[in-house]
Amino acid sequence: MDKVQLLKAFSNVSALDAQEFEMALLVGTLIDSAVDLSLVRENFAQFIASISEPKINDVGQLLGLFKQHGFGETQLSSADLTHSSLDWVLRQKQGIPITLSILLIEGARRLGFTSCGINFPGHFLARVDGVLVDSLNMRVIDAEDLGVADVPAMLIEATTAMVGLRMLNNIKAMYMQAQNWQQVLEIIDYQFAIDDNNPEVMASLHFERGECWQKLGALSAARDEFTTCAAICPYPELTTLAEEKAKALVVKDEVLH
Repeated sequence: MDKVQLLKAFSNVSALDAQEFEMALLVGTLIDSAVDLSLVRENFAQFIASISEPKINDVGQLLGLFKQHGFGETQLSSADLTHSSLDWVLRQKQGIPITLSILLIEGARRLGFTSCGINFPGHFLARVDGVLVDSLNMRVIDAEDLGVADVPAMLIEATTAMVGLRMLNNIKAMYMQAQNWQQVLEIIDYQFAIDDNNPEVMASLHFERGECWQKLGALSAARDEFTTCAAICPYPELTTLAEEKAKALVVKDEVLH
């Protein structure tokens, strides 16, 4: 798919319920444009078929089978882009919490369990038949052990769009660390395609885009992004910061010209 097709695909999938697996496949194409999504789907279906008999009766048994096949057995020493690719994670049996959770969530559904992702800050979780699971090591956990005061507010069920935004945030952070601002802008484009209605998300993305353009020396483009951020942002602090940045860039642009 070219970029126009991918943007449309991200937008279409984000509007659907319980399509975390398909969203993650799209994210994988940004890591490896040559990935065969049909083959990834087939490999995953074969894995699920291999553990479907005899019938799995509870969550503990399900997690045990995932572990028997290598998932959650080996911890990553450090994360890189491949760990956001379902293709890589399915083959290597390693990944970051969100990719491992997506495989568990989709697998659980296909095996008759109810499941969803939990958008817990800093460490994506899964819920299978009402049981909270840390997919990084395929174990059941107690919400009281998470170390947060307001547990219900921290255990929000992740929509398809939330999963896409979070996965792309992980990729974007790596490009930011490498100071690859063009690639950061590219990822932001896909995030806009996923969620173009939430003013909080949109304001944050416009601000990030402004910072990227500023890093690249495109002051006029940066100023426009900060101005847009300030106009739609529901957060007073970010609004003020965006306004200050836009104003400073006007002065700087005038000096440079």
